[in-house]
Amino acid sequence: MAVEHPTCLLYLLTVGRDKELVLRVHGTELSIEQLTAWMAEESVHALTVSRFGDEQTSTLLLHFRHVVGARLAPYSETRTGSF
Repeated sequence: MAVEHPTCLLYLLTVGRDKELVLRVHGTELSIEQLTAWMAEESVHALTVSRFGDEQTSTLLLHFRHVVGARLAPYSETRTGSF
């Protein structure tokens, strides 16, 4: 089965880190409003993500209590993920 192309790139800055984590998100259309709510609620969410150059996806549980900054970008083959 072919993996769907990522829907977006999610850049996260977490507590204790000085660099952003870049995730290729699959199957979920994220919005700034969703991320804002998740951070305000300090909730846990499962996202389907993949590594750059990897055809397989995995489920990553993120606890948004530890996220201090987040931004979204359209997916592009020229951008890389750090996950």
